Amino acid sequence: MAQLIAGGAMKSGIDCVVIGGGVAGLMIAARLAGAGMSVRLIERDLLGAGATTSNHGLIHSGALYARWHPEIVATCAQAQIAYRTAFPDCVVATQPCWYYGTPETMHTYRRLWRRHDIVNHRVDGREINEILRVHGRDVAACATSELVIDTHALLNDLAAHCVVLGVEIVVGVKAARILLEDRRVHGVATAQGLTCAPIVVVCAGIGTRALLDDAGSMIGTALSSRLEMLTAYPGVLSRPLIGLEFGWPALAPTATGVVLASRYGGVQPAVTKAGRWPVPTGEAAALDAELRDWLAPGIIEHGRASAWVCSKTEHLGTDADRWGTSPNYAVIDHTYREQLHGLWTVLPGKMTLAMHASREVAIAITGTALPLAMTAGRAAPGDACGLVAGQPWVSESMQEAR
Repeated sequence: MAQLIAGGAMKSGIDCVVIGGGVAGLMIAARLAGAGMSVRLIERDLLGAGATTSNHGLIHSGALYARWHPEIVATCAQAQIAYRTAFPDCVVATQPCWYYGTPETMHTYRRLWRRHDIVNHRVDGREINEILRVHGRDVAACATSELVIDTHALLNDLAAHCVVLGVEIVVGVKAARILLEDRRVHGVATAQGLTCAPIVVVCAGIGTRALLDDAGSMIGTALSSRLEMLTAYPGVLSRPLIGLEFGWPALAPTATGVVLASRYGGVQPAVTKAGRWPVPTGEAAALDAELRDWLAPGIIEHGRASAWVCSKTEHLGTDADRWGTSPNYAVIDHTYREQLHGLWTVLPGKMTLAMHASREVAIAITGTALPLAMTAGRAAPGDACGLVAGQPWVSESMQEAR
């Protein structure tokens, strides 16, 4: 059933429709409304039900990308400061992240980190052995500052802020079509009717391509969606751990006594449309076996693991790497690209870069200078009660373990 929060009376004609209620969509809606526009946000599920609530919650310093994607290192560093400034109550308190790998790999990264002024220090071998069971492996580690965000708290904060700014938030309603006349946007059609607006911003993740294709855009052919498997375990971990060798485990703590795990450079099959994807049980079992081998006893409870699959959608620009990934954000003005007036597409690439993507599109639409950090006053999270999706690892078994 559709739910609605309105900052005033429901209006049939408004300035802008934002399609997609993840972190980037909410940021875009808040920035546009803060600049004086009337905005309606449409989300087919609950807010954040896609990639936002399904990821590690890491807001990167850029350290992870120094080797393969140096073009986003500075952007990540700026975003991390902006998140820490704008959403201090959403930060999961942790100790510095440990990046670990072979001594040769760590030497390469440390050299690159110096080039990018990323502060780091070597981790003593005795400390490593308190968490990682290296079993004679030649492993080195370095610590640097990474930010872990409680994504559920972040979505509540953003949604409540949108309500205060007058954004109309509609959940449980799918955007069926973007309507154009003479190559100009005039609204969005849903099963509940038509919303008239001269500007539409598509920020719908894996659902973006279908909307663009239907609107006659050619941009969808440059989009790539892939799947990533994550697992969650009840446990206590004081810091993120990220293996820098392909296939090594990456882990992050949460605010709820759960540890999230994935595989750096793991298999990420391509997909073309939204759906419910089965968890690859063989891959989940293999990751669990490796975690048993890597982690010291007592850090996670292996018998209570939960696994899921989520999608990532990117615009494949010139910075696509040899694995076909392109983590940079994209803001596409369809007026400039293909003479579809009033249509914009935003792909944040990753949650870290949603700050940059939302600011760029808001500046382009409003012509108003905006800071990177969203520093406007916040509302009580209760104002958005019931609109935000739960995190996929919050199940009965997980609750019993906490």
